[in-house]
Amino acid sequence: MGFVAPMIALFIAIVWIGVAIVGKNVNAKDLVFSYTALAAAFVMFSLNLGFSLKNEDSTHVVQPHLILTPDCVDVYSELMTKSNFVVFNREKLSSSLNLTRTSEKAGLPQFSDDESAVFQKNLVEFLRVSVVGHLLSEYPDWNPDVKTFRGKKQVQFNNSEEGAGHNSYYSVPHLENALKIDVDGFDISEGVGITNGLTLPPNTVISSNGENLIFENPHIRIEIDFEVEDGMSFAVPSYIGSNLRLDQRDLSQGVVNIQSNIRVSVSQKKQRSGSPERLKYKAWASQIVDIIRAGFSPVASQNA
Repeated sequence: MGFVAPMIALFIAIVWIGVAIVGKNVNAKDLVFSYTALAAAFVMFSLNLGFSLKNEDSTHVVQPHLILTPDCVDVYSELMTKSNFVVFNREKLSSSLNLTRTSEKAGLPQFSDDESAVFQKNLVEFLRVSVVGHLLSEYPDWNPDVKTFRGKKQVQFNNSEEGAGHNSYYSVPHLENALKIDVDGFDISEGVGITNGLTLPPNTVISSNGENLIFENPHIRIEIDFEVEDGMSFAVPSYIGSNLRLDQRDLSQGVVNIQSNIRVSVSQKKQRSGSPERLKYKAWASQIVDIIRAGFSPVASQNA
């Protein structure tokens, strides 16, 4: 906790003043009164610090519906906002991760226990890379320059370290290194068009914890983790509202259906809970959640 050390130092200083100065001048009533007020103010400040400043935590879950075709893994979506990064890179990324269907029985891939573990790990990596590529494509700058004209809006985002100013900037290679993304035969930079990197709030550090993606700065921590279910089914998928329907009457158009979760955990830190910029950082986290939801949810009403 960032303010523990200063509070301990302040406490020691107040005690020292009491012993070294006030204790030797107990008949100086004004001095004793002032010291008592100082000690009381310290106690009140400590209580307010402990009870008024709190972390604000929230968790948001997006549930991608993965489908496995003979050619590739895809994210099933009935939305116009489906991730373009997935659309244009699914085949190459699937091939690089060895996620094409082989050795099928009744439409389902057949794996040994070890092969199943590798398959699941590669599905998670497909989601990880896809989320990073999606953010690069759709939200490369946390604070773009937006100009509104009659009937239209013009958005300009930063695309270089030189133009980032006080913001943090991660080029695509720097981003891949920080998140330990290393897929043989696949280069994220080739799949995101003109985007060269992510421009993030000042002092933001990107890291990974296992498969999790972490964005952290003095104001906020955002952690994104991924889950893929063990089971799968072979059917034709569709949705009625947010309810999944798997039709097994005509399997000529069937695909392998696999459910997954993308969990975004947001923690706004208590040390900055009273900051005037708190709402700006909260909006940044909300935008990340909304962009992931739009790109990876199968239908609009799911995970809203």
